[in-house]
Order: sequence, then structure tokens, then C-alpha cells
Amino acid sequence: MSTKSIAVPDAIYERVHQIAAAEGTTVDQLATKAIERELARRWLNRIEREGDRRRGDMSDSEVEAVVERAVQESRALS
Repeated sequence: MSTKSIAVPDAIYERVHQIAAAEGTTVDQLATKAIERELARRWLNRIEREGDRRRGDMSDSEVEAVVERAVQESRALS
């Protein structure tokens, strides 16, 4: 893994340093995990918005019917 740098305010760095020390990890590891979680959260939000857009005004039972039909079609192709 290559080394990259990011700038954070001193107060944030100190807090992250305290947390990392308390958890027995490094600042880099803690920061990486935090960034990964944020990226995952953003991805999930994007997927949720896409799902809501595709769902439109369909009820839960209509969604289930569409999913069941797609499963059956997929199985028929296998």
C-alpha cells in the first residue's frame, strides 16, 4: 500500500490518536476504517435512492411479484 497524506485539524487528530491508542491500533488503521465506513454508507445511500426510484409507486406485494418473476425467468435460463 502506498503512503498518502491528508490534512485534518489538530483537535481531530488528537482525538483519533487517543481512540487509536485506547483500541490498540494505529491512527492510520483507524482513519482507513472510518473512511471505508463512510464510502460504504455513501454507496448504500446511492443504492437505496436507485431502488426507490425504480420502485416508484409499487406496493410491497407488487415488488415481491416482480422479484419472483425475475427469479423464475433466471431459473428457466439455467
